[in-house]
Amino acid sequence: MENKEIENIAEFFTKEEPDLTPKQKWHRIFEAWIAKIDQKRLMTELIELKYWLEGLDEFFSSTYLENLLFKYQTAESRNYQTYVFTFTQAAGKIITLLKTLDFEKDKFFLNFEEFIVEKFLENHTPKSFPYLKDVYSPESWFYSLRVFLQNLRNIAQELGKVDMVSNRTFSSLKRLYRKELMDNSIVISLLKGIFIPKMDKIHRQDICDVILSIKEKKLKKEVGIFFILAFRILKINSFIDANLNKNRNINITIPLILALQKNLDSMVSFYEKVLRKTIEETLNKEKDCLKLDNAFTSLKFEYKKIYSGELPYYFEVSNDKINKRKLLKNVAVISDFATQHLIESVTQVFNPEINGKRIFGDFISRDRMASEVKKKLETLYTKIKNYLSQKGEISTADIFFDINLFMETDLTYLLYKDWNEFLKFYDDLVGSDFTPEFKNILRGFQSFIARILKEIAEFNIRNIR
Repeated sequence: MENKEIENIAEFFTKEEPDLTPKQKWHRIFEAWIAKIDQKRLMTELIELKYWLEGLDEFFSSTYLENLLFKYQTAESRNYQTYVFTFTQAAGKIITLLKTLDFEKDKFFLNFEEFIVEKFLENHTPKSFPYLKDVYSPESWFYSLRVFLQNLRNIAQELGKVDMVSNRTFSSLKRLYRKELMDNSIVISLLKGIFIPKMDKIHRQDICDVILSIKEKKLKKEVGIFFILAFRILKINSFIDANLNKNRNINITIPLILALQKNLDSMVSFYEKVLRKTIEETLNKEKDCLKLDNAFTSLKFEYKKIYSGELPYYFEVSNDKINKRKLLKNVAVISDFATQHLIESVTQVFNPEINGKRIFGDFISRDRMASEVKKKLETLYTKIKNYLSQKGEISTADIFFDINLFMETDLTYLLYKDWNEFLKFYDDLVGSDFTPEFKNILRGFQSFIARILKEIAEFNIRNIR
């Protein structure tokens, strides 16, 4: 290489404002790194990593999960083996994602002094130190974290082999993990950054058009934030479903389900404390506010169905015949349905011509869902009626098959109160052990279905009006 005179050392420095704070400088570096991730088409992997880290943080601190796992147990008798086992699986998933995202940093960001020295050597003494290129290997953003997690995971695997893991032992594991994370500036920026433009980008053109059409700046900003929060939930749902499809051990998704809970809470809180007031003041449309209130009320019922129903049932049920994978898949199905309906409701406040089908393609409206569920409930009602009146040769096994089929395919679409009551009747029917009490419970179940059908019919009449 031809030797050159150094005319200006400043050519090796970036041009930046002299008054930038260290925080601002770091923000620029972080944004440049995010851009590089996007350029390498690894944004999906980075988003999933963020939710795994977020979920694991919730997993370690959730009193809700502790209450599910250690119901009626004293602090001394609690065995944290399930926690250790789940952490081992989740850590493995995080390690895999870290490997995928583990490319070398820009050397300028890694170590400016080494960058300058290397440039000098390249330009002036290219053959003097031929060994430097062999030994110089800049560390990636995630290398040390990945090595640490691999070692911590090995420890957790050994702990999982013992019969009893105490709270003290598990707390030590938790502290080690958190200390390492808090020393990693990239992880802190990923977890603490409220909105990261390239990560939170919305790709639905209809939604972007709605946001851009709003003239009032405050309302535009808050509606944009709502859509970002809502689409985060849909992303987490997709990761839950994907991991349930790929992994044999389904407990791995529990941290993601806890991250989903946190994000649902954030979205509801944002609407109640911020967005609703702004919409009411800016648009002054009482009908629209009522529509949104109803949509958020429906979301809360679906939320309750997940975190007061499906998940507790998952931890409490002892019957091996229950499809636990299906139970956890229902979490994503219920959440998707409720969130898509909510997005449609907010969108139609600003553009009534845009519906859920246009936004999502596979969207099923509440009206259509109520109609389909009504048909299946009518069939189930008729079969139970014929069984109780001894019309035809319908066996108890036939009745149970139809009830189980409805539970597998359509139960998630009932409102929370109906869903909860349906499960209670089912448990009572199983508990009757086919004694004479079975028919009495079935009569009550028949009346319950008749009430649901009446409510669906009234709902449809109100919508027609």
